[in-house]
Amino acid sequence: MARKKPHPERKGAKRRRPTLPELPDPRLMEAALRQLVAGLGGGADETTPQGKAQALLQRAYQTDSEKQRTKLAQQALAISPHCADAYVLLAEHAPSRKEAIELYEKGVQVGERAIGPEVFQQAVGHFWGLLETRPYMRARLGLAHSLWTSGRRDEAIAHLQEILRLNPGDNQGIRYTLAGFLLSQDRDDDLANLLKQYPDEGSAAWAYTKALLAFRQHGDTPEAKKLLKEAVKTNKHVPAYLLGEKFPPHEQPSHYSPGQESEALEYIGSFLAGWKATAGAIDWLRQNVAKPKKKAAAPQPKGPLTLIKKWLTKHLAQEYDVWQADFRPLPHRVRSGQELVQPWAIAVTSRSNDLVLAFAMPEEAPTANHVWDVLVKAMREPMVGEPHRPTELQVRADERWESLKPHLDEIGVNLVVTEELDQIDAVFTGMLEHIGVKPEPGLLDMPGMTPEKVGSFYEAAAEFYQQSPWRKVGYESAIKVACDKFQSGPWYGVLMGQSGLTMGLALYDDLKLLKKLWSRNLSDEENTRLTVATTVTFDPPADIPPADLEAARRHKWKVARPDAYPSIIHKDRGMSIRPPLAWELELMEGCLRAIPEFIKQRKQDDPTMEAMTVPVVSGELKLRLSWVGEARPAAAPNIPAAEHLLEAAQQHWPDILKAYKQFEDKKPIVLFDIQEQRIYAYPYEDFKKELSEKSQASLTEQYEKAVRENKIVVFVRDNVQRRLSSFSMDSE
Repeated sequence: MARKKPHPERKGAKRRRPTLPELPDPRLMEAALRQLVAGLGGGADETTPQGKAQALLQRAYQTDSEKQRTKLAQQALAISPHCADAYVLLAEHAPSRKEAIELYEKGVQVGERAIGPEVFQQAVGHFWGLLETRPYMRARLGLAHSLWTSGRRDEAIAHLQEILRLNPGDNQGIRYTLAGFLLSQDRDDDLANLLKQYPDEGSAAWAYTKALLAFRQHGDTPEAKKLLKEAVKTNKHVPAYLLGEKFPPHEQPSHYSPGQESEALEYIGSFLAGWKATAGAIDWLRQNVAKPKKKAAAPQPKGPLTLIKKWLTKHLAQEYDVWQADFRPLPHRVRSGQELVQPWAIAVTSRSNDLVLAFAMPEEAPTANHVWDVLVKAMREPMVGEPHRPTELQVRADERWESLKPHLDEIGVNLVVTEELDQIDAVFTGMLEHIGVKPEPGLLDMPGMTPEKVGSFYEAAAEFYQQSPWRKVGYESAIKVACDKFQSGPWYGVLMGQSGLTMGLALYDDLKLLKKLWSRNLSDEENTRLTVATTVTFDPPADIPPADLEAARRHKWKVARPDAYPSIIHKDRGMSIRPPLAWELELMEGCLRAIPEFIKQRKQDDPTMEAMTVPVVSGELKLRLSWVGEARPAAAPNIPAAEHLLEAAQQHWPDILKAYKQFEDKKPIVLFDIQEQRIYAYPYEDFKKELSEKSQASLTEQYEKAVRENKIVVFVRDNVQRRLSSFSMDSE
């Protein structure tokens, strides 16, 4: 949708639940204006077909019944086939995106005919100022949004650009939506021109996007930093959401206020994907907005200085002793001051004498100098035994050891590269068991996995990420995947990344369950319990299992970007999450290779099956891919409003009662939201303040009686039908 209008808000004011009633449909206000103009002799008479049609639509805007709104819109079209607003209203309630697009297109066509060619030539620049143009403008904006959500990105952008050409004053707030679209499609030149078109724009959207565009075009320059600093002054809340320190709520604000958190939420909804798609942008933002923390500087490692090497050869005798040394990230991040860090462990052992000689835990990946210093400490100040130089040091392949080999040669220590470090492995395992940490299994820990298989998957994932196929598809769309090599299936691939929160690919095994997820008819608990899927996402190193991170470094597996390591899991029914099996990894690799090309060949509305053969580590994998068509939603049963709300409360009664029991001493009001599938507990007085005077009186009577009878007041909210009803239910 187009950007919401700013809302003047007092400093310090907070938005409280439950959500206050929405403002009337703005088209009602426009209808009143149309009547005023008609009264002055400048508008259509209500006795004309167009006037009668608009009168019917005015009634439609005032009703909450979707069925009644649709019926009135159809009646309006029967009276005046050139009523564009009637097509817009029907499109808003269309059961599928395809039907919505068709209705919006008809609205654009009839709106254009109703306006006439002369207006399109003479009114450019102030198009919205003419009331008769507004139905056309609404239809075209609705069409642009529907095209965008259907994956027809360039068409959507073209419509928005034309709307702004006709009406550069932008009464509809088109420029913000267009800026987000252009950014997500890497159309930087068009975005730069759009930003220049509104030089006095003072919104957070403009400020942060200017800074990001400067970074995309020229890197970390003083000008980019200056623009970012100005953006933070415009709205200080945006960085926390871009950096992932805060996450948007399930329910978006109904309005935004400049400089407030609501404006930040409005911004990330359109621009988060562009920030995350820009290599280095998130790290650049973090470096430039993070508050400096007072922290004692860690001593810098000395490394293999000539003086140290001479001292070791002169003062330490060499004994026959085989050592092992290694460094690894620990399984979990720990808090250091106000930061979460990924600690590492460095260990040096004597395999000959079965001793641990030195141990260190730096807060970041160790450098070659750091590793050398720990090794020197093992020689000069061993934890057990006498100081000495070993004859042999066994390590795993790593560029840090390669850089230290000449220095070890100088002090007479033979460096041996091997994959078998039995004693070091035992030391690390024992250490983790001692501190109560169970190592998270990596991909190579799964049966049948080899470095070659995982490396081939990493390569496919890197190429998939670089192509960013999620930018070319619409929302809530799935690709059916069939493969005769594996007995189970078919699977349903869903691309993630349109919102910018998570990029990747999920393979679901149940289409019906997937559609329930899209319709939001599943609670979080049901989603967790029922979903079965193999999912790959792209995450920074801190979110990757340490075993996989270390294996990727050791085997030099391909990664698209330093902040985009592939993280793959398989979720079974219930809470069971594990690394994928070998065949699941191969299937995912095949899909990562096939889907980007499939999207290029078949549009979303093309159900044609495409047979594809892709290379995998075992040879070739044959897949059959096709788009899953949109299904019309089933009609809701004809249940009286209060009855269906009560049934919802009864169905979720155990969870409602559990929420109440947590705050039982305060006798709260409990609210269950059907669409969100969430339960909220509110202090009685706070909840009461949000109601009208009449509703407050009713609630007071109901609440006092419920308390006397040891009952709970439960409100059930249905945002689709715009109903909110309360029930007094037994607390036992």
